[in-house]
Amino acid sequence: MDINLNEYFKKQKKFSGNVLLSKNNEIIFNESYGYSNKEKGIKNTPQTKFMIGSMTKVITALCIMQLSEKGMLSTQQHIDDYLPDLYQGHGITIHHLLTHTSGIPNYVMLRKQIKWGEHHTPQEILQIVKGYKLKFPVGEKWSYSNTNYLILGLIIEMVSGMNYHQYVKNYLFIPAKMNHSGFIDEEQKNVANNYINGEKGFYMDPSMFFACGDIVTTVGDFYLLDRAIQDGKLLKTQTVKEMQKPHHDGKYVKCGYGLFVKKHFDCKSICHGGSMPNGYTSHFEKYIDDNVTIVVLSNDLVKYRFLSMSGAGGTYTSREMASLIYGKKLGALKKVF
Repeated sequence: MDINLNEYFKKQKKFSGNVLLSKNNEIIFNESYGYSNKEKGIKNTPQTKFMIGSMTKVITALCIMQLSEKGMLSTQQHIDDYLPDLYQGHGITIHHLLTHTSGIPNYVMLRKQIKWGEHHTPQEILQIVKGYKLKFPVGEKWSYSNTNYLILGLIIEMVSGMNYHQYVKNYLFIPAKMNHSGFIDEEQKNVANNYINGEKGFYMDPSMFFACGDIVTTVGDFYLLDRAIQDGKLLKTQTVKEMQKPHHDGKYVKCGYGLFVKKHFDCKSICHGGSMPNGYTSHFEKYIDDNVTIVVLSNDLVKYRFLSMSGAGGTYTSREMASLIYGKKLGALKKVF
């Protein structure tokens, strides 16, 4: 298996990042490629940290489910209880936020009012978002929206009485022993620079990400998170199963709580990717039936073959690795979605 993967990555001349593969709780492939700082000639190493973008949503969902287990909130609670001025009376619940079925517009796309390079508080962002109508009646459709997880981050703060970053550190990073993880607005060592097709990527203000995407971590630390979930250190087994089942069971998208539910190679998997327009892409996938986990973190946004996809680079690489492991081909669309 190692030989196949080594040969595969030798051919991926443009890939810059770190990859980790485990089977039956044993790491069997953990390699680094490319540069964390091209200008200074510093290569990526297993200790290199990356912005993981929307893979952060897995962690935000875990926090919500911890608070649910403690009886401090319910997934069926209306957001009116926490943010009475936001789409009041529409019946939006925490469940709808977790599954992207709320219909709330995605603030990242409102670029005329929300400039990526400027500082915005979550409250300022929501003030702008609420000027737009819901995209569809609550619960009737699915549409990916970062705003859902921004709101979940605020709910975590209100319910726990501590800021989002402190909650994540206390109740996820520390019990999972994720000692090399943090947040982009903090002083961080060993964080890979962001590139787009080998050129320095543009600046995005850290405030743009919050509970949707502001975590920095290593492939090793994200693997430790996966182990901590599996070993029952963060949630009860029944709660984990609740997160991993398809609460939205669409034809093309099956969505759990902070996770997408897939079936590739006749094997159920749960996954989440991340794509940041300034250069980072990422993907985590756990093939549950076979206890195989793949983590891909990249710091160079390059175009891949299928329809010249760029933002799905972490997902593409992860699925190509899985194809080699299982010895089966995967359709082009499934490599990026």
